Amino acid sequence: MVATVAKAVLLLLFVINVVSVVAVAARPLEVDGWSESGIGMVTEMLRAAKSGSSGRTHCC
Repeated sequence: MVATVAKAVLLLLFVINVVSVVAVAARPLEVDGWSESGIGMVTEMLRAAKSGSSGRTHCC
């Protein structure tokens, strides 16, 4: 009985997780908010590293 309830709870948590991921993926990205977030900063750092800046300088 306890094992069945535990399996049902885990299944419910998994379904909730999948639905939340789909809901987040369905929203369009806001350009202004996205570029100011941490993801935008990481993108800028990767773009600068890919552009071939000199190896002597460091970002910090």
